[in-house]
Amino acid sequence: MNSLPMFPLGTVIFPDQRLALRVFEDRYLKLVEDIASSESIFGSCLIEKGHEVGGGDTRFSTGTLCKVVQSRKISVDQLHVQVHGVERIFIKEWLPEMTYPVANVSLIEHEIRKKFNSSLMTKIIYELQKCYSLIYHLQKIDFKPPEQSQFESLSLYQLCDLSPLGQMNRYKLLECESEQQRGILLLEMVTDERKTLEGLVQIQMNDQ
Repeated sequence: MNSLPMFPLGTVIFPDQRLALRVFEDRYLKLVEDIASSESIFGSCLIEKGHEVGGGDTRFSTGTLCKVVQSRKISVDQLHVQVHGVERIFIKEWLPEMTYPVANVSLIEHEIRKKFNSSLMTKIIYELQKCYSLIYHLQKIDFKPPEQSQFESLSLYQLCDLSPLGQMNRYKLLECESEQQRGILLLEMVTDERKTLEGLVQIQMNDQ
């Protein structure tokens, strides 16, 4: 894979993830128009510094190959675009920008992603369930947390996406070299998040 249109974002897109984008900048409206006549693929990467709008940002080097699965106009100059993360990519070089960002990229070795019932996955799901329960308790949301069976049907990348983590932690997960490494790191992160949420719940109870 050589040059690829790029859409830097303030959020990490994982392989296996679905994400809705509201596209309004002229350059990215042009990007979506241009790729519609081919395979509808583009690259995405997390912005390290700067902003999505207007350019002038700096970007991380590991990103995700994405495919547009649906696009509809919501106003004269805005599109609602559904994208699907496909595979990880490494950005080797940013090319001179004409209309929108373009980079030379390479696909990171294909990963075998399968559903598996390892003890590691079981622990991740347990911690995620606890996190969701604590979040709903804190925010007083009358919504039932996902059942274990709903989590078990997901890939590890999808569990990464559902985890209540900041963008830098999401990027660290994307950057991992293997599923095993990614699973170990995810468990560590969601366990830390669960402990933080438990502390917040305790503070809330003490204040009542």
